[in-house]
Amino acid sequence: MSKQKKLRIAIVAPPFGPWGGPEVLVQNLTEALVKKGVDVTLFAPRDWKTSAKHIPTLEKSLWNMKNFADQSTKIRRNLIIESQLKVLFSKKKFDIIHFHSQRYAYLIGKFSNAPCVLSYHNKITEPEFIQIKRANIFAVSLSRSQKNGYQTSATIWNGIPVSKIEPSYQPGKYLIAIGRLDDQKGIDTAIQIAKRAKKKLLIFGRIGLSEKRQAYFRTKIKPHLDGAMVVHMGEVPNSRIFDYLRDAEALLFTIRRPEVCPMVIMEALACGTPVIGTKINPLPELLKNNKKICRLSNDARELVKVVREASQFDRKKCREYAEKNFDSSVMAEKYIELYNKIIITLSENNNPLTS
Repeated sequence: MSKQKKLRIAIVAPPFGPWGGPEVLVQNLTEALVKKGVDVTLFAPRDWKTSAKHIPTLEKSLWNMKNFADQSTKIRRNLIIESQLKVLFSKKKFDIIHFHSQRYAYLIGKFSNAPCVLSYHNKITEPEFIQIKRANIFAVSLSRSQKNGYQTSATIWNGIPVSKIEPSYQPGKYLIAIGRLDDQKGIDTAIQIAKRAKKKLLIFGRIGLSEKRQAYFRTKIKPHLDGAMVVHMGEVPNSRIFDYLRDAEALLFTIRRPEVCPMVIMEALACGTPVIGTKINPLPELLKNNKKICRLSNDARELVKVVREASQFDRKKCREYAEKNFDSSVMAEKYIELYNKIIITLSENNNPLTS
């Protein structure tokens, strides 16, 4: 980087709060790029903390607004649009504008004078993908399973700052399940596995405001909470979750349907904590069924047996795997490579970059 002109990258964050999945990823990527000498300007709400140049998009993150629960759909949508459009009115010049919220990326990409990149944090759908490509936005899939045949410009796994996460190689004291409390995350399955294995389970996750989420918690989770063996810990900041992860015997990740690129399994391994979960994408891709760090199966009886024998995992191997595969620096290098390829491709007037 020192022999070349500094890359000038604008990163546009989702506006909800600094602890959601895409938001945490944005922070991880921003800090890793800055460390590698990239000139990063972060477009994010004012209450975000960053070592990059910071242009506030809203006075507060949406989740931190006192009236968040009372906002109408129109009011909230207008705030989201405001946060995403801010980059178009900046006087700064950028080599690349990088979005992490796909809902309004087309609108901004269509009117941007700089090349745009969109990291897909949700499912890729064909009509939306076609529209994104028409706006000449370079799409990034976060796992091969998410890519699913779409001609994205790159597939880059999420990353976490492994060096900042303290591991523990001591035997864990309980099982842990982390995720929003809905049917997709399969927390109810994790409860059944823990109960059958007679192991304590700590559950971290937001109940949610929708009736569907409320009903799921009321019928599938709450009846099993006893304050002793099955405990709902609510939602805690990302920085505090590591304290609980490193003291856990294993992370139970029993999702029911494919996900994009879950960081919680990366965070668990960085803490030295093995992963026990369902054999559903992208877990086989990310973990490669490495028996020393994880066990994946769609047979609940097998998972119960694995939980009972959780001491078989090698916690040091968990940490080593996270360092090699999931560190933010690895992710940042791949994005830098993509940014440079885009700049070269466009300067040479080649066809859009695909992989």
